[in-house]
Amino acid sequence: MKNRALFDNKCPTCGSWMKSEHKKSEKGMNIITYSCPECGLSYAAEG
Repeated sequence: MKNRALFDNKCPTCGSWMKSEHKKSEKGMNIITYSCPECGLSYAAEG
């Protein structure tokens, strides 16, 4: 089951669906980068 805690992947600024990119950090943490193609907002979350 996906974690939908971060705004259900919708942009908090314009309400468009955000794209997510999953990576592993050097320490082995999952880093998820969210970016909005409409307004350009982006942020990263560790999990």
